[in-house]
Amino acid sequence: MLGRFPFWYRAVFLAGLMAVGAVADLCRHGRAATRHKEYAFIWLTGFLGCLLGGMTDFITSSISPDYFILGKGLLGGEGFKLRAVLFGVQEGLSAGVIAGAVCVYASRRKSRCAPLPFGELLRLVSMPVACAVAGALLLPLAAGRSDPAGLALQLDRSLAPGQPGAFVRVWWIHTGLYSGLLAGMVWLIVIVLRRRKAAAKLPLCR
Repeated sequence: MLGRFPFWYRAVFLAGLMAVGAVADLCRHGRAATRHKEYAFIWLTGFLGCLLGGMTDFITSSISPDYFILGKGLLGGEGFKLRAVLFGVQEGLSAGVIAGAVCVYASRRKSRCAPLPFGELLRLVSMPVACAVAGALLLPLAAGRSDPAGLALQLDRSLAPGQPGAFVRVWWIHTGLYSGLLAGMVWLIVIVLRRRKAAAKLPLCR
């Protein structure tokens, strides 16, 4: 049902639900409450996702506007650059919030292992961000002119000469971005679980 509403309405609704949950947790647990910190961390990763997504699409929309017009359904013409950046911000916010929620779950879920301190978790956030940036930069270089999805052939008749190659290059950049983010998240979760286990000095955490 929420999918019928504009993206920013849904983001505000989510923030409102989190605010209510944080206040309820504070009222119930007082100084022992942690939800406000967890939610703040999730929105921090969402903000980082906004920055990364907006910057990426600011650059890639210049390389291949057709990637966004044909591939993402954005309108061309006046204001196109702003629409592309806002699209990247929205996508980045969604990815960042999801990544942050996964980090919080891995580091704070109830088990025989002590929760990872928020300060330590904050220091680890740079790992998936760095991996995402590295993936966006390196995967297109490694891929070269390869086109496993056959995008260039599909677009050859509808785009000007040279543009299908730019389309594929932007596709590789975004593929590298998300692949790097996923790899960085796996790396972060492994480190978090190992540190929790080491801190608890238990042979097994459940």
